[in-house]
Amino acid sequence: MTKILHVTEDHSFMNTGITSAVDALARQISQAVDQEILSIGPEAVPVPKGVQLTLLKAGLPGGVWRAAPGQRSILRQSVTHANIVLLHGIWMWPQWAAAREAHRMRRPVILTTHGMLEPWIWQRQIWLHQLKKILYWRFMANPAFQHAAVVHALTPKEAKTLSAYFPGQRIEIIPSSLDLDQIDNTLADCPQDHAANPYILFLGRLHPVKGIDLLIQSFARLRIGEVKLKIAGSIQEKDKSYYRYLSDLVRQLGLEKQVEFLDSVQGKEKWNLYRNAWAFYLPSHSEGFAMVNLEASACRTPVITTFQSGVTDLWATHGGILIQPDVDQIAESLIQVTQWTKDERDRRGNSLRRLIEQTYSSKVIAPKWIALFQELEKTSHV
Repeated sequence: MTKILHVTEDHSFMNTGITSAVDALARQISQAVDQEILSIGPEAVPVPKGVQLTLLKAGLPGGVWRAAPGQRSILRQSVTHANIVLLHGIWMWPQWAAAREAHRMRRPVILTTHGMLEPWIWQRQIWLHQLKKILYWRFMANPAFQHAAVVHALTPKEAKTLSAYFPGQRIEIIPSSLDLDQIDNTLADCPQDHAANPYILFLGRLHPVKGIDLLIQSFARLRIGEVKLKIAGSIQEKDKSYYRYLSDLVRQLGLEKQVEFLDSVQGKEKWNLYRNAWAFYLPSHSEGFAMVNLEASACRTPVITTFQSGVTDLWATHGGILIQPDVDQIAESLIQVTQWTKDERDRRGNSLRRLIEQTYSSKVIAPKWIALFQELEKTSHV
């Protein structure tokens, strides 16, 4: 059976979006291929049954780069036993080292950048960080990744961006997906009650790219005391200043009784939050493709998100609302959302659920991955 090696620098809850995407993909294709997830420890989310987990220990002074040079032999062994190497991310040592080893051993590589090369990410950084990334890209990342058999894009928009970084290389578009049966089994044990204490939900990493500050400023214009805003997500060490900014913003706007910050939520607690929210908001400035939009929609909760979050125009024709990451537009949508009747809210949520079933279900997407793996394995043996 074909063996896939997933390589990521952090497969813990702290790496939220990428961890969710890797874990979801591993679960969805677990019946068709053997898999190993290789990452830097010490922590990792539980992996699907039958999937091997290999955690390397980052050495010093390579902590920032997530390097484990003393354990390169373990990485080399994992690459040796794989038929295909699937790299998740571009900036850290594990992906760079695995790409080099895979090229040396003639293992086909699929590179998925998870939106890391989107323009907004580059433009907001100070010039020194931009210079560091440009130099790293030119002299280390690009030479390592130029041999990738396939560069994976989540959306046509991302494919266009990636074509400029990988001229002449093959780019395949495969969206993210969800195992709806698993989600429905979890929701069966979750009580449904989104009317008694109505709330708007944001869930994700507390990072400036997510536009949470715009959502708080917009929420201040509502002045509807019975509607709450719940903000759930992990706070990484480097993002603590943004969390303090958000907390100060809530106090300055007098929203202490209406805005609630939750820690990172997982399992039934997460799905319960999604299901019982009146609506879900992701006012992001830039995303490769946001899994939270799919997750909330799978729970039949209407989703209001930005054009920059990776969804297509189908979102707006299936009950969702698409906006720009702008305070005025977010505020206008909030006024509309809070005036929905329950029937209107449910109609929109059910329509989005049907879109997920037709376009983003693992039953639709997983076969595309399997076909790609089979093709690469066959051609690599020619």
